[in-house]
Amino acid sequence: MVVFIFSKEAKKSIMDLPVEVQERIQQKLFLLKSHSDIFSILKPIHERKPVTHRLRVGNYRLVLELSLSYPQYSHATVFRVADIGHRKDIYS
Repeated sequence: MVVFIFSKEAKKSIMDLPVEVQERIQQKLFLLKSHSDIFSILKPIHERKPVTHRLRVGNYRLVLELSLSYPQYSHATVFRVADIGHRKDIYS
């Protein structure tokens, strides 16, 4: 099982996006929750600690942090969505 938890910045960023993009992101995250090997979909990020992975949704990127600090989800893989943005802006 996979759980996605949004940071305050990510919540604000997703609300600023067009509704169509919000829906695509929501659909992608829903599909990933049921995927058998989520790490084959997510791409690792090496130079931006504590961020560990990124997820591509069209021209937008979700920057994720693999998190172990949520004991209530001990049975799940927990990703904290650190930020969401357009691909030209998210890595700067």
